[in-house]
Amino acid sequence: MVKVMSPGKYVRVGGTSLGGGTFWGLLSLLTGARTFDEMLALADDGDNRNVDMLVGDIYGTSYNKIGLDSSVIASSFGKVLKKKTEAEKRAEDGANRDPRRRSSLMQIEGAQDGAGGGDVGDGRMFKSEDIARSLLYAISNNIGQIAYLQSEKHDIEHIYFGGSFIRGHEQTLRTLSFAIKFWSKGSKQAYFLRHEGYLGAVGAFLKREDDQPVAQ
Repeated sequence: MVKVMSPGKYVRVGGTSLGGGTFWGLLSLLTGARTFDEMLALADDGDNRNVDMLVGDIYGTSYNKIGLDSSVIASSFGKVLKKKTEAEKRAEDGANRDPRRRSSLMQIEGAQDGAGGGDVGDGRMFKSEDIARSLLYAISNNIGQIAYLQSEKHDIEHIYFGGSFIRGHEQTLRTLSFAIKFWSKGSKQAYFLRHEGYLGAVGAFLKREDDQPVAQ
């Protein structure tokens, strides 16, 4: 994250290791997607409410006392452990009532201990689309919150986002915008560079020495 005072005056003020690379790396482990665009496409079709724990899941409604709508994410991936535990409990109860199911459950547990995995307690009991949407929200909200806090610390009015993580993707743009508006209580908004993925290349071009040849 860079504070820009003028076209030739700027300083790096911070950053986060959780970004586009995190999104790409984790989804390559959790889903069958391999390219960044495939992962964004998954997120477009997902529903994070199946994975994330919302304010409404905790309180049953909005928490108006502190200004939290019921749809606000209280814990990214917060429903995973609960759902996995419930699924395992249902499978175990069924196996206890039926010896044949007990044998089947033992086979599933054995598969989980190995490389094959199983449906009970396995990440595959959650849709890849929902996982992608949840992770996109988690990373975008994190970036947005840190950007807002840096703007407050350094007395910056305008917050611009760049980088190939954005890619003009509607959900990413919307989440970053929401994060800035939410944390600033509407006093600030997010701005986006038109050619956000080429920010580094443009900067390198502008910083080149005049006698250096420009590669075609």
